[in-house]
Amino acid sequence: MFNLNLRAVSAACVLALATGVAAASAASAARAPAADPGRAAMTQAVPTGNVIFFHPDGTGLNHWNAHRMYFHGLDGISNKDRLPHMAVYRGHMHNLINGTSHAGATTHAFGYKVDAFGSFGMDGDGNANPPTNRAIRSLSGFRGSVMREAANAGIPVGVVNDGHVGEPGTGAFLAEVGNRDNWQEITRQMILGRPGMNDTTPWVIMGGGEADALPQGTTTVHRNVNEERRAPVNSRQSLRTDDLNLIAAWNAMGSGNLSNDPTQRDDFIVLRTRAEFERLKQALQAHPRYAPRVLGLFAFQDTFNDRNEQDLINRGFVRAGMAAGTTGAGPQKQSRLVLWGDHDAAEPGFNPPTFAEMTEVALTILSRAAAQRPQAAQRRFFLVAEQESIDNFGNNTNAIGMLHAMQDTDRAIGAALDFLRRNERTLIVTAADSDAGSMTVVSGQVSGITPPTNILPAGRAPDNVASVATNPSSAIPAGATGPDAAVVNNFLDGVEGRQSPMFVTEPDQFGNRMQFGIAWPGTADYFGGVLSRAAGLNAGLLNSRFSQRFDNVDVYRLKHATLFGRMLNYPTATEAPGR
Repeated sequence: MFNLNLRAVSAACVLALATGVAAASAASAARAPAADPGRAAMTQAVPTGNVIFFHPDGTGLNHWNAHRMYFHGLDGISNKDRLPHMAVYRGHMHNLINGTSHAGATTHAFGYKVDAFGSFGMDGDGNANPPTNRAIRSLSGFRGSVMREAANAGIPVGVVNDGHVGEPGTGAFLAEVGNRDNWQEITRQMILGRPGMNDTTPWVIMGGGEADALPQGTTTVHRNVNEERRAPVNSRQSLRTDDLNLIAAWNAMGSGNLSNDPTQRDDFIVLRTRAEFERLKQALQAHPRYAPRVLGLFAFQDTFNDRNEQDLINRGFVRAGMAAGTTGAGPQKQSRLVLWGDHDAAEPGFNPPTFAEMTEVALTILSRAAAQRPQAAQRRFFLVAEQESIDNFGNNTNAIGMLHAMQDTDRAIGAALDFLRRNERTLIVTAADSDAGSMTVVSGQVSGITPPTNILPAGRAPDNVASVATNPSSAIPAGATGPDAAVVNNFLDGVEGRQSPMFVTEPDQFGNRMQFGIAWPGTADYFGGVLSRAAGLNAGLLNSRFSQRFDNVDVYRLKHATLFGRMLNYPTATEAPGR
């Protein structure tokens, strides 16, 4: 007879059960996703150096693909492509899926997600009733942005914008207001500092916005060619409503040399025209240590003409000697439309400095200023450069303007890469807060050729764009209700907008050129697909620490770490702390 030892069996069962549970737990742990390294505390020091932050406003991957094929070919490589490190950017705000320009810039500058509808260097909406805007501390605890923190620590800082200098992408790094349309106060704070904060003056401020830098009743150098801010077209009257002369205030700072002449080594320079800009460049070349503080105001409002193509043509913003629907030779492909500056060659605002040119001069000045700082911790610089025109052309469904704005950004990135090759302790990082117009490329089959092809024969002019069908639907059943079942035709953009010749790519690896149009679902800033790219010092963090998640807060953290040597923890608070 077989005798069963119940106690032994029970022990064996318990052991087996425990072993199984342990094995299951181990398997579960193996299947569990690893912790996000970007949200883990980082204890080691971060190497410090220069920071160049590019904000090509409103650019998604679709924009960059269109830019590449148009200026470099389908198999070509742009300067943006040469930034080796990358991460998908998440731009949602505290209370909105889409990023907004002013709130996105505030997050980039302060390191906290803020109210999407009103924040500009603050958190909250100054237009609400009652106003909800409040002054905040940045993630580091400083009473201001990362740029104000750097400047007040003695690090040279600067901003460049082809729009008004007070556009959020640059303005929110230096000013704190309750309303993004308060151009007067934004401009005042950028130049003179925030009220009661004893701010250090930035080294470089360049862009548009002359009308907000002169006292009321003063005549401006530039005309209001685009009827901005409800002021009369071609007006030359300042838009300030007080007697503050910010241009005179800037020029009076420093040593007291009021010549405003770079050949005399004036240390505070004001520029408003192409000729003055070129004079500064010559002085910089002649004097290798010359590093003046520069205020450049190259337009009444923006340096670009952000209207749709038909509007520009109707108002005479076209180049003489170019036939309608034509472009210049590649790879520059100059547009017949005057997309930047005054259209009258006799005006001071004609042919303003480009974004790339301003960026290159800013890099020269900031690097010299940093090298001459008295303390080692100050011998680095911080530049924020925003190409606002990409976003604004996209918001006006102006495809040719958008493409040329991106080419300007790409040249600026090229200048930064050249600088990086000579100055290895430099971080270049890019981020856009949204996808303006969410454009997409539509291939254009060449008419009259069989079999069907997108390849344009040599010597053949491109076809004109037509339209693309959307909203495919079937008839509504009898007795049912619903929206109109008709197909909706959406226009396509060519080189001069609707019903104009298609864009033509540069040759691909086989020498083929192809034609295409650009479609827009709308004019808004959409969530889109934004890719941040980086090169240089600490850029590899995008592919390691931030490989799983890189958002607008992390843009701040990366810049701050490179300037100050410590990676701040991701915020756990839902709101930025007040002061």
